[in-house]
Amino acid sequence: MNPEQLFARLNAAASSLSGRQIVTLAFAFVSVVGVTIASAYYLNTPSYGVLFSDMDPESAGAVVTRLKAAKVQYVLDDGGRTVKVPVSRIDELRLDVAAQGMPGSGRIGFEIFDRTSFGVTDFMEHVNYRRALEGELARTISTIAEVAGARVHVAMPPASLFVGQSQPTTASVVLKLRQNRQLSPATVSAITNFVAASVESLRPESVVVIDNFGRPLSRPQAAPDDMGGTEQLERQQTLERDLSVRLVSLLEPIVGPGRVRVNVNAKLETNTREETEEVWDPTPVIRSQQRTSQTSNSPNPGAAGVAASAAAAASGGGSVPGVVGARANLPANPNAPPAAAAAPGQAAPMMASSTVGNSSTSEVTNYEVSKLTRHVIQPQGQIARLSVAVVLDDNRAPAEGAAEGQTTATPRSAEEIQKIRDLVSAAVGFDAMRGDQLTVENIAFEEPPVEEIVPVPVWERYEPQAFEAVRIIGILLLGAFAFFGVIRPMIAGALRPAQALKRGAIAAGGQVRTVEDMESEIEAELQNGNAAASRRLPVLTRRVATLSEKEPENTARLLRAWLTEEER
Repeated sequence: MNPEQLFARLNAAASSLSGRQIVTLAFAFVSVVGVTIASAYYLNTPSYGVLFSDMDPESAGAVVTRLKAAKVQYVLDDGGRTVKVPVSRIDELRLDVAAQGMPGSGRIGFEIFDRTSFGVTDFMEHVNYRRALEGELARTISTIAEVAGARVHVAMPPASLFVGQSQPTTASVVLKLRQNRQLSPATVSAITNFVAASVESLRPESVVVIDNFGRPLSRPQAAPDDMGGTEQLERQQTLERDLSVRLVSLLEPIVGPGRVRVNVNAKLETNTREETEEVWDPTPVIRSQQRTSQTSNSPNPGAAGVAASAAAAASGGGSVPGVVGARANLPANPNAPPAAAAAPGQAAPMMASSTVGNSSTSEVTNYEVSKLTRHVIQPQGQIARLSVAVVLDDNRAPAEGAAEGQTTATPRSAEEIQKIRDLVSAAVGFDAMRGDQLTVENIAFEEPPVEEIVPVPVWERYEPQAFEAVRIIGILLLGAFAFFGVIRPMIAGALRPAQALKRGAIAAGGQVRTVEDMESEIEAELQNGNAAASRRLPVLTRRVATLSEKEPENTARLLRAWLTEEER
């Protein structure tokens, strides 16, 4: 079929329809095309995921420029601070952008020295070094989980030839926290020490850390003897928290999870005490002992002298001749036996020759007294007193014949409480001499209502796949509704007059008349001369067309004759 015949049939079909029918069909066609195009666009629209979030404007601009160069679709959110890309390409694009050094913090680092320039003065070199150092420190600090961005400023005074005129190096750090989180003191101290260790001649107390709201995060260095401030309070709270966690972890396996409450109150020493003690033992101890003995022997002067001395001694005389020294003046020994008298007429007996011996003994004993010196230094922050309170819940056992989750409570025995008390005493280092207090009580806890565990629905496990399937099914249902609920009723309404005419003909004659029957009826009316003008023209046109097809030569002669008559 050539285009002319196609357009002829379309014109014939359009001429057989009314204006309302034509408008209805045109609207239906446009609706079908629109629904088809919208469904295809929606199905081809990718799901977007977050590529980078919470970026500064400079970093976001660099990332967007990179995505435009790669011809990647993207969506900006959160005021331009979040960039979203198709989910299927998130990992690929994240690696690609990271390989280009993005997103950066907007601060230049040591790459500033990659470009060598001639004629740079020492002052410019110093400024560039400081800029690079500040940028590198800001980049490193920004890698902390709680920190979204950081800026670092370092003040490096020029070196001085005089020690007394040298100025210390100082630094300031401004942090932008994620979702206004609070940094722990340990993290702030870590940032302070990190900056101090990265800059030459910078002390930690010379580093100031604040957040983007102007709140100071770093505290000044506390004095060594100041233990009554925040440092003392933090140490006390840390000790109490650690002891409480330790006791709960110790008792929960025994009494059950959530059935024990522990409260620890610790008091720390705020004073430093130093003692020196000397103890002397009153019982002496022999350290050393020395004993010396000396003996000497000398010969007798003569027998006569000895005999005279003996005679004199025997007679009770005074001095004994022949004895030298003080011994001659000593009185006679009254206990000595009397000497045998010489017989009359006989001479006194002669004594034999003998020796005289001298001996001496000396002893030296050294005594030592024992001494104990004790030097005790007790620093600040030691535990002065502990107060521990432990509350135990009753024993819980499933009730017989009750519904699932219902239990019966039974008080704990005194032996069990005493065992738990001993465990707590050993765990916290209980010392009665220090004044510690420990209380363990069995009090029934308020039983919370049992909530039924709702199983996780299957659709939550497959939520992404279900969402895609629901989206596709929704589009198909929308198209089906548009076709069957809107377009088809409109077409049926436009064609309803012809169907009504058909049904009227069926109701009148009981049989539907064909086109040939209607043409025969019109020809009969033409022959009788009573046919209407509106019904006469189609029949005459059809007759002329039929005669032209049967007798084309006569039709041509007739047309030439008509044209000749018009020319005349």
